[in-house]
Amino acid sequence: MLLLTIIKDCLTGIDGKTYDPARVYLAAAVAVFLAGALAHIYATKSLDFQAFGIGFGALLAGGGFGIASKAKTEPQE
Repeated sequence: MLLLTIIKDCLTGIDGKTYDPARVYLAAAVAVFLAGALAHIYATKSLDFQAFGIGFGALLAGGGFGIASKAKTEPQE
C-alpha cells in the first residue's frame, strides 16, 4: 500500500489527484529503456556502459525538460 502511494505521488501533479502526462510518459519510457537494456544484456552477454549512460541520461534530461515546461501550467495550491 505504501509503494502505491509513493508511485501515485511521483506520477500526479501538484494537486495529488490528477496524473501528469509528462510524468507518466517518462515513467513508461524509463521502464521500456531498462527492459530493452536487459534484453540486450541477455542476448549479447555484454553491456556498453558509456552508451547506456548517454542514452539513459538523454532520456532523463528530456523527461525533466518536459516536466519543467509543463510545471508552468500547473494550478497553484
